[in-house]
Amino acid sequence: MPAHSVGPVPGVFVGDVFNNRAELIVVGLHSATQAGIGYVPASHLSEGHPVATSIVSSGAYLDDHDNGDVLLYTGSGGRPRNGGDHYSDQEFQRGNLALAYRLQLQVESSTYGPGKSGREVCQFKLVRLPGQDALGSNTWRAASDLTNALDAKIRSPGYLTMDMSTSKEAVAFPVRNTVDQDLSPLEFEYLARPELPAVPKPARRVHKCCIYGKTACAASGCACVKRNGGGGPAYSADGTLVRGRPVVYECGASCGCPPGSCPNRVTQHGMRHWLEVFRSKETEWGVRPLDLIQPGAFICEFTGDVVAADHPRVANANGNASAAGASTEEWGGFVDPRKFPPRWREWGDAGEEPPRFAQCPAPGYVIDVSTRRNLVTMCPCRH
Repeated sequence: MPAHSVGPVPGVFVGDVFNNRAELIVVGLHSATQAGIGYVPASHLSEGHPVATSIVSSGAYLDDHDNGDVLLYTGSGGRPRNGGDHYSDQEFQRGNLALAYRLQLQVESSTYGPGKSGREVCQFKLVRLPGQDALGSNTWRAASDLTNALDAKIRSPGYLTMDMSTSKEAVAFPVRNTVDQDLSPLEFEYLARPELPAVPKPARRVHKCCIYGKTACAASGCACVKRNGGGGPAYSADGTLVRGRPVVYECGASCGCPPGSCPNRVTQHGMRHWLEVFRSKETEWGVRPLDLIQPGAFICEFTGDVVAADHPRVANANGNASAAGASTEEWGGFVDPRKFPPRWREWGDAGEEPPRFAQCPAPGYVIDVSTRRNLVTMCPCRH
């Protein structure tokens, strides 16, 4: 994008969510690394005055207020760069002067006077333009209210249970139904981990992936990290997947590293993001996040009853029900990884999937592995 772009940015829509200011600069939404107001100087325009192109409302000023449709925004200046109290008066110059002209929000009024800090501030009342899509901040604000209620053990209307995992996960996993009386999710047994077939004797520890169990598993010297194809660990320090692999080898029971703190056991640490099972009239039951999930973050594990390839249930799933001695209905949902298409070995099946509910508007925020492809299927191997 040009250094000074006025107007909408192609490919960026109202409601899009970004993780930091660097991403805003890359896509051309905001031109300043720290200043809250991005603008085109008067010297670059024929109008003779500066024009604001973007603002970042961080809530750093006491007079800021955002309810989604109306934003009370305090101008820039008067605070140290590294934060702290408002120590001097603001002035109507540079970005503050440019903010009299705004494209995606209409500046309804601007005032100058003492703020809550006691200093003179430039105050702007910005109102959304008619017909715009819903703001992402409204959605996350509602989700934040729900997670705060979950933390406080407050059962909001419509919730069938505040935690269907019954404390098997590190975070609560609520179920909400405000549509009908369907209670079917409560009839399932929640499995936080795969249930593996019984073995005659415990597996013998065969090696330690890290020398004496002291070398950090985030280092390239870790044997498990080496199995991931080199180039460094598959996960970053905060558990984000940074290297795409068909299979990610994690440290397991045969390793000497501590399970609770090893950075190469991300999927074994369980869920860290708030998820909610919800009921809707259009799509029946679904799952949605209640917090912002960054790209590469671990969400949840597809788990169940793991059976051996020669188990009678496998024969039943392959169509040999008479030999298996079990009903087809019982194992109609059998998942056989040997039948996955070749693309599943990379990032999951990226083929086109026709929507089941094409006549209904798609929800704004949903975990989807079929049409939107905002969820990557990954196979972790623990040895």
